[in-house]
Amino acid sequence: MDEKSRKQALRMLSYGIYILTSKAREDYCAATVTWVSQASFKPSMISVCIKRDSGSYTVVKERGEFVLHLLGERQKDLAASFFKQTIINGSYINGYQFTLQHDLPLITDVPAYLFCQVIEILENGDHSLFLAEVKDAIVQRDSNPLELKSTGWYYGG
Repeated sequence: MDEKSRKQALRMLSYGIYILTSKAREDYCAATVTWVSQASFKPSMISVCIKRDSGSYTVVKERGEFVLHLLGERQKDLAASFFKQTIINGSYINGYQFTLQHDLPLITDVPAYLFCQVIEILENGDHSLFLAEVKDAIVQRDSNPLELKSTGWYYGG
């Protein structure tokens, strides 16, 4: 396979940008993720890929639940804040205010979020695929989604 073509073709897939958070015991995780897709209508399910050597992988696998924060088109700076290690400072996570709902960290300034319960984990590559049932969906305001292509960032290939 031609590596340049493979990389270029895979980067042509469409992705949104989201923030995934979870908490297991006193360990928090918050990470920007892009490999997300709806997987079922009934029950409502999504799939999320999480890098296997990340703190988020460890926390989500242990907890079996996470919150997926859906970002608005003008929230690139918010997304960029979660490329780094998770830092909790009072009621702030990586500099953004959060609360705990269902003992899961919820970043308050996002258009919408999904509370999800992990159903199954496929661990075949460097990113594990988490199949999760959507237990609750909250829309705080209507917004166009933040899309990877609009940021100039790449993740894939």
